[in-house]
Amino acid sequence: MPWFGMTVRILYSGLALDRAQTVRRRADITELARMPSARFAPYWRGLQLIGGNPPAALWAGADIALPLLDSLDATCLLLGMDDRGPLLALDLSRLDAGEGGPALGPDLAGKWVMLRSVGGQLPAEDAALLAYARGMLVWRDRTRYCSVCGAALAFDDAGHSAKCVSESCAALHFPRTDAAIIVLVTDRSDRALLGRQPVWQPGMYSCLAGFVEPGESLEEAVAREVFEESGIRITSASYVASQPWPFPSSLMLGFTARAEGGEPVADPHEIEEVRWWSRDEVRRFGEADAPGPDGHFLPRRDSISRFLVDRWLRGGD
Repeated sequence: MPWFGMTVRILYSGLALDRAQTVRRRADITELARMPSARFAPYWRGLQLIGGNPPAALWAGADIALPLLDSLDATCLLLGMDDRGPLLALDLSRLDAGEGGPALGPDLAGKWVMLRSVGGQLPAEDAALLAYARGMLVWRDRTRYCSVCGAALAFDDAGHSAKCVSESCAALHFPRTDAAIIVLVTDRSDRALLGRQPVWQPGMYSCLAGFVEPGESLEEAVAREVFEESGIRITSASYVASQPWPFPSSLMLGFTARAEGGEPVADPHEIEEVRWWSRDEVRRFGEADAPGPDGHFLPRRDSISRFLVDRWLRGGD
């Protein structure tokens, strides 16, 4: 069940899993992995294993995972505990395989895919679990040495923290999450401000977004990013919802904002085009695989940007 009586569940959020903080602090990851009830979420070079129709996450049992864990010296970490036992993430990226990914046996006959390509088709709990696993394993892959002194790191908390092995440093390291705001701005005519970056697929438009800078509140970040990317000054901002975004390590903080209007001017360094759109115009947008009659489309339905736009189209602020 999602936390705090949430009535809206945005994809990749609302994970009901017990993250087992007390178990993490005292457990040895090797012992957890060797429990007969342990199940593993396989990960290979940015891809995750999906199977079935409709699709769902595939979990490896100890009989498949343990030999690979031992032979590869693979990264393994605890995600949490459910009523059956520990759930772990297992990075098999050291396995040599073709583009289709490694074969793990007939019981795991699925496809290795990028999570974003199937996230909207998965059960909500599976999508949230795989996003969690991906975020943790990307952090582990990119956190190999102490960023303070360059020495090696020793991992603890069943894979959730690291400590520099140098006694003179001993710096602690924890999974990184980069805060980013994303905002749907509307004007007095109830038009929405949408833009596009030049690196996006032609025809896609989205809400404005950007990372929160040091010494900045979330509301200040909203106002700054909107002005930098469009030249529009907002008069108010309201928090709506957040979304874990492990692509690779962000937390998207969704806002709506009001502006008096004005003609937007795109920041040439980041934005290719930005303009006001009416509801009728946006309702003509299509999907990435089927753009609307004008060639325009919105972000995938797994994104909080799409959630904010759809909310506005239904009459929300």
